[in-house]
Amino acid sequence: MFNTTNTGGGSGAQAFPLLGFFHSGADTTAIKEAHDAYDIYVNNEFVGKKVLITESESVDDVTDFLKKEGVQQISGKLEGDHYTIQADDSEHVKQILETYLNNR
Repeated sequence: MFNTTNTGGGSGAQAFPLLGFFHSGADTTAIKEAHDAYDIYVNNEFVGKKVLITESESVDDVTDFLKKEGVQQISGKLEGDHYTIQADDSEHVKQILETYLNNR
């Protein structure tokens, strides 16, 4: 049915050039994950992970949500995949975020 004879002395990949994406020597470090994810910290304490599912989502949605919940004395800073929120009432903010992150 298919001619799989390898006459070129290669690995046989030439017989099915469309299957070249199976090549195991590819650089996989450049492959983007399906969703971006950020570790969320409140006053340098890990709270959870925020996964961005749609293109319209942003890690800043976390602080926006907190402000909608009435928490105003906060600031957020992104460094790599760590999003650190500084808050006066960190225990209250952590409670809100744990619920928020578990429901997402």
